[in-house]
Amino acid sequence: MNIEKVKKVAASIQDENGFLNSKLLIERLNSTSFWELLTETKKIEIPIIQRDYAQGRGDEKTTKLRDKFLDDLIGAIREEEKTLELDFVYGKVEKGVFQPLDGQQRLTTLFLLHWYIALKTNNLSALNKNQFSKFTYETRISSREFCKELVEKSDDLGEGKTISARITDSAWFFLAWKNDPTIKAMLVMLDCIEEKLNDEEDYKRLWGKLKSKKPPITFHFKELNSIGLTDDLYIKMNARGIPLTDFENFKASFEQYIEEKGWENGLEDEKIKEKFAHKIDTLWTDLFWKYRDEDNRIDQAFIKFIAGIAMNWIAENTDEDKKNEKETNEKRIQVLAGNPKEVQPQDFETENAFEYLKNCLDIYSNKSEEYNKSRPNKLPLWDFCKDELIKINGNEKSSRTLFSEFIKEKKPTYKQRVLFYAQTQYLLKTNNFDEEKFSDWMRVVRNIVENSTIDSATTFRSSVRLVKEISNCCADIYEHLVQDDNKVESGFVKKQVEEEVLKAELIRDCSNWKPQIHKVEDDDLLKGQIGFLFDFSKNPDNFDYNKFEELSEAFILLFRKIDDSLRLGLLSQGDYPIWDGYPTTLNAHRYSLLNSFNDWETAFQKIEDEGFEKFKFAVKDLLNELGNTVDRNEFLDGLVNSVDNIKDWRNIIFEDKGLLKNCWNKRICLDDDDTLFILNKTNVVGENFKKVDF
Repeated sequence: MNIEKVKKVAASIQDENGFLNSKLLIERLNSTSFWELLTETKKIEIPIIQRDYAQGRGDEKTTKLRDKFLDDLIGAIREEEKTLELDFVYGKVEKGVFQPLDGQQRLTTLFLLHWYIALKTNNLSALNKNQFSKFTYETRISSREFCKELVEKSDDLGEGKTISARITDSAWFFLAWKNDPTIKAMLVMLDCIEEKLNDEEDYKRLWGKLKSKKPPITFHFKELNSIGLTDDLYIKMNARGIPLTDFENFKASFEQYIEEKGWENGLEDEKIKEKFAHKIDTLWTDLFWKYRDEDNRIDQAFIKFIAGIAMNWIAENTDEDKKNEKETNEKRIQVLAGNPKEVQPQDFETENAFEYLKNCLDIYSNKSEEYNKSRPNKLPLWDFCKDELIKINGNEKSSRTLFSEFIKEKKPTYKQRVLFYAQTQYLLKTNNFDEEKFSDWMRVVRNIVENSTIDSATTFRSSVRLVKEISNCCADIYEHLVQDDNKVESGFVKKQVEEEVLKAELIRDCSNWKPQIHKVEDDDLLKGQIGFLFDFSKNPDNFDYNKFEELSEAFILLFRKIDDSLRLGLLSQGDYPIWDGYPTTLNAHRYSLLNSFNDWETAFQKIEDEGFEKFKFAVKDLLNELGNTVDRNEFLDGLVNSVDNIKDWRNIIFEDKGLLKNCWNKRICLDDDDTLFILNKTNVVGENFKKVDF
């Protein structure tokens, strides 16, 4: 036992004649006060294995216990001769740092009581601040930072009727801290302390008693180092301990990983707010707070973001020439896509990877409002990100964004991930957010992504590398694509990339092209792929803008609705039904007149393919026929009624237009003997069909 403590305690309990009560001396030597514990240790550290501070919870049972406990504490410091013994507080002490096994709740309440009275008596001087700052939490970094700021910024509180309101109104208080259950409970406890001491006139007397040699509140302090205190023992002895979430486990291991790598060695204490551990519980938590779940937790959203960023980094930095590396990384991408909780610190194996993660978190924290303003109103993203409101954090609604699609409950598709990567690249690479340039960039990537196959780790990696390549000039993508020295090297989805280059060239040559191109490529059927319209409007030497405008407007008018009138209109221009390769009986070949919306989408995606030539030219002739007509139905009806001199199977359809109405799935069969089979109920020629000779 420290001899100085023995002398101090002995001096404090001598009677007026200098005599000691041995029983009282032994009792005091076996007990200590909160202030004495702060003085005698380098730090009181609530270990990460402990549960959150619970004495400030709002349930009825806790409220009653809290009121009783505070009454006992305050009664002890108000009444002159009254004392309160709080039983044992025990734990381990290593290098002067005390980690309590039992007593966390009582110690935290005593910390708050001492802090409040020190605040009221202006006793949070530099010396006392050093003492208070020894009390800290390791359960959550946010709890630790809150305790630190509460002490250091006690002279910089905000406005409010209650102490909790003044604290949360302070400039140093992070909104995300309201999500920390320990901080929430501390604020409740402080309000209760304030309420019970609101009629106190002599706070200085209370402060003096708390620091006196005869403290009114004590507890028995017991070190347990000698029994080999381990985390397992903590859990066994403290049944109230709670398991950490996957995200909390990742944070803890990642912070240790960062320390082992020495990536933040240059950040001293004065730059602590730049450290990963600080930001992840403050600034970055604010970013995800909007998307908290019904239990006010952001763990799932946060870990999905980190895993997604890891996938992006792995995809863009895989060496194409190393087969084994490609295979290993693609397997890792597949794992993270399937289960984000599998993310590990080692997924960010280099300092560059670590900086990339931090930069991604920073730019979304700093620029989130900017990209939200331009999306979704100005750029249709179709099924990737529908233009609609979704519920977030319970009842509140917000517009869907690529960010929300990236972190919410459903797994984002690989295509959504590529679009999010493209958005992230723009935010990382541009200093000044330009709404129009951002929309141009996302439009180009959207068109490429929509018209490509990205359904595996391999194609995801290829698409990310393509986007990375063209993102070097994402601040002005159209200007970048037309430069001869900026030829796209990636061979991924080459055809669509070439179309985007053509669009850029036309837009550069004449400003009229841009709004018209954007208008028609936003069509739900074409979805960015409009090469056939350029072909239709091409003269021998150049592309005719007036012809393109005429044809694209005709397309928008005629194809805004998919019905039999449109099918008949196309049939009037050509034998367009598309062979679907389905085997039938009677030597008949089955053809599709395109039933579902998806059928039409597919037809326009393949309109340049050899098997779709008849469809392509029927569309071209139909658009050219429209002229100045503005009434869609009148035009189509007139076109069909004026049909003449058609000598093939189509003539039967024009003579009895009702045949199409009951045509099963809009499919017909034609045999080698010039017989048309109208399929009524089945997809093959059998009993349920209508045979028509022509």
